[in-house]
Amino acid sequence: MNNAIADALDRNLTSPNEADRNLESANVVDGLFAIARGLRHVANALEKLGGADTNTPMGAIEALSKEVKEGFLTLANELSSALIVGERK
Repeated sequence: MNNAIADALDRNLTSPNEADRNLESANVVDGLFAIARGLRHVANALEKLGGADTNTPMGAIEALSKEVKEGFLTLANELSSALIVGERK
């Protein structure tokens, strides 16, 4: 490969503004690994939301859904009671 092409690729695929773990200028591969690590962290967090790794016997999403459902049922019951009382007046 021509040295000019190699130099151009090196200039365009590395960044002196970012450093890798060896404190060298970061390159595209370092960026891809950073993205992969970030996606792994997101996947782990989502897995914990859906699994039983939380402080409840069910996952956080399931627990939240249960609370929202119970809240809406309570609201519906209270509105029904208010309507029945209103009809009696």
